[in-house]
Amino acid sequence: MYTIKQTQTKKALFGLITREVEKKYTFSNYWEAVKFALHEQIKYIYFSKGQAKTKTNVFKYFYSLKSFEHNAKKNPLHYCGVRKIERINLKQYYNVLIERNINKLRTF
Repeated sequence: MYTIKQTQTKKALFGLITREVEKKYTFSNYWEAVKFALHEQIKYIYFSKGQAKTKTNVFKYFYSLKSFEHNAKKNPLHYCGVRKIERINLKQYYNVLIERNINKLRTF
């Protein structure tokens, strides 16, 4: 069982009152959890089996959106298959790679 925790800060009364809302998402498959974490840019995935609990850093193995944009601008032929990067929406292409070819997002 893989769990992802997402914390959001909500403000009320012109920012005077703040509260944190925590959402938990559970997945049975590791790859589904990784894809969700990459879409939402969440750093950690928690794995629990019985009493043992481990925490995995997703961005240790995969590029974040910011680092992907940086690397794709440096080497567009490898990541996007084109010579000039100006015509490609990198945020949308990042989401396509998550769904279709996640191996291009692996760090070296």
